Amino acid sequence: MATRDWPMLGPVFAQEWRAASRAWQGYALRSLLVLLLLLGLSGVWLDQQDTSEDLSIRQWAEIGREFYAATSLILLGLVGLAAPAATAGAICVDKARGNLALLLATDLTAREIVLGKLAGRLVPVLGLIACAAPVLALATPFGGVDPALLVGAMLVCLACGVFGCSLALALSVWGKKTHEVLLATYAFGIAWLVAAPAWAGLAATLPWSARPSWIPNALALLPYNPIFLVLAPLGAPGGMGPVGLAEQARFCLLGLAASAILAATATWRIRAVVIRQSGGVGRPARERRLGRRLPSPSLDFNPVLWREWHRRRPSRWTVFIWGLYGLASGGASSWAIFDALRGAGMIARDLGAVLNGFQASAGLLLLSVSAATSLAEERQRGSLDVLLTTPLTTRSIVLGKWWGAFRGVLPLAVLPVLVASALATQHTGFALGPALIGGLILAYGAAITSLGLALATWLPRMGRAIGLTAGLYVVVTVGAIPAGMILFGEGSGTAGPGVASASPFWGIGFSSAVFGGSDGSNHRLDHQAAWLAFWIVAYALIALGLLLATLMTFNRCLGRVEGRIGRR
Repeated sequence: MATRDWPMLGPVFAQEWRAASRAWQGYALRSLLVLLLLLGLSGVWLDQQDTSEDLSIRQWAEIGREFYAATSLILLGLVGLAAPAATAGAICVDKARGNLALLLATDLTAREIVLGKLAGRLVPVLGLIACAAPVLALATPFGGVDPALLVGAMLVCLACGVFGCSLALALSVWGKKTHEVLLATYAFGIAWLVAAPAWAGLAATLPWSARPSWIPNALALLPYNPIFLVLAPLGAPGGMGPVGLAEQARFCLLGLAASAILAATATWRIRAVVIRQSGGVGRPARERRLGRRLPSPSLDFNPVLWREWHRRRPSRWTVFIWGLYGLASGGASSWAIFDALRGAGMIARDLGAVLNGFQASAGLLLLSVSAATSLAEERQRGSLDVLLTTPLTTRSIVLGKWWGAFRGVLPLAVLPVLVASALATQHTGFALGPALIGGLILAYGAAITSLGLALATWLPRMGRAIGLTAGLYVVVTVGAIPAGMILFGEGSGTAGPGVASASPFWGIGFSSAVFGGSDGSNHRLDHQAAWLAFWIVAYALIALGLLLATLMTFNRCLGRVEGRIGRR
């Protein structure tokens, strides 16, 4: 394999493939996928099984359809997370270490470097999809699922995996830090998933009688949404034709074509970008002067926190991504607040609650990408060794890193609290609800921050720490909802909705609906408030436990010997 016999790949692909095959994390990720798929199947079976009588053919077919929906969505979500995480540091890490400049000085072509790295990082992602195929096939014996649906779902997942790897690799050429590349890739994915429902909601308010012919209709973007393509064969919305294997194959071809364009662009620009960045200069003095004017903690209070506050000023990539998030969330929240204050109907209030849950969970997802970087970046570059040789205590180092990462949680709670306040003030008058929602967001953020710091301490590779932090967050966000509903019931008198509040999306969105009087199930306000108080305490204890575990294992994992310095 370490020859040029592989077309357009060469020895770079051989090295990447060999490294991936020897890493245990790839096999663990495949085992995790199969475990999640089997848990999804078990959840569907427990939800649909009726032991009092034999199941009819229609019920067996419904179980098969839900098997297909659960397993395909789990596969799609894990591929969407794993593909960018596997490729985000492919180029920027080698640039930071100086290895890429040496690699470009060899007789290897830019095509062999880019395509070799892309193919080597894509192999584990394709292995995930291949491992899921037998589990997906379990839905066919029950009936109700055409085997062509399985092929179509695999094509959609293949397109998302290849495009996610290609986009992360292309951004890695220009990016300087792994977490910035991963942040930009996930932000693009969130925007792509939201584009179709957002346009459908916006189009519903437009005066279509005066609409120009070049403006697409409300359902125009749905055929390009991967979640819709996976679920649409089970029942497409009215106004659309049947969605099947042809539409899914077209989406796959478009995804592969876009991936090829991204790979060609990265190949074309990699040498010029590396040469320019290797001789780049620091930030302008104007930006540094602006940073000194911002409020910051005292140097005497915690030198590490002071250093984090000044060293980790947001880069242009970070400012751009969070700026887009702020503009989108601010505009949507303003619309929800205006509708709530003017006494909008039940549908508008439900949309406001869904928006509240989505913007909070999306912001926390972006935060999970950055949670592990405060420690992992310095550990990867070697600058953490200098910090460890100082007389600073381990406690001050860890707490300084934690507070430096946690400061990003506070702005995420502002807009959801304002939306919840508007819903509660206008409809139920439950003043405690918005305060509980704000506290819940802070508790979620504290747990994510502690998890990222712990994984950055325990795992030496930054990409794995970041990917695992984001992956665990998504598993809890998505998995807590069906687990709570299936195991504890869905009605207003059951504990299912309260248990599902472990999910940030459900905890913020459903609670906003309950406190705004628009949940439609007559849930008691005090009952949901009690559950929010429980999860605030639970997540605070989880954050504290992870932080204590990090403090106890920090010296051993990083090879530090902390001792008392004697006086002279």
